[in-house]
Amino acid sequence: MKQKPDPKSIVILNLVNNIPMAIVMSLAAPLIMRIPLVFSNFIVNVLIAFVIACILNIIIPVPRIAEGFPKLFKVSSQSLGGRILGNIPISLIFVVIIGLVLNLYNVRQFPAFIFAFLGTFAPIYVVCFVLSMITNPIAMKLAFGTENR
Repeated sequence: MKQKPDPKSIVILNLVNNIPMAIVMSLAAPLIMRIPLVFSNFIVNVLIAFVIACILNIIIPVPRIAEGFPKLFKVSSQSLGGRILGNIPISLIFVVIIGLVLNLYNVRQFPAFIFAFLGTFAPIYVVCFVLSMITNPIAMKLAFGTENR
């Protein structure tokens, strides 16, 4: 059952999905690179990541991708396998864009920020993928009263 999200649902989806992702990305990168965590910079990173994630949710047809990608493999997007497959490209898009922007903001040197991004990409992708598999059903249930996309 597809539902067109109303403004309240959009806000719920963005808050429940994007706040944890922004926090995790902002914490994981310095920990992976063994860089001291500075609270003020952490807060700025969380805000940047959250705003970018919200913008990406407006620009990118996330539900269409999440439903369409599993169909390429003839898997229902409503099954666990379909949700996992649907989350692969979505997490990839978010981690690449937000990760590059956060690395550019923090490193501020070319090409050093790209190498910093490459050094953190794989572990952050895995963490954000798993986190999304947890937060998305919660967000869907809160926004629409169902776990289905």
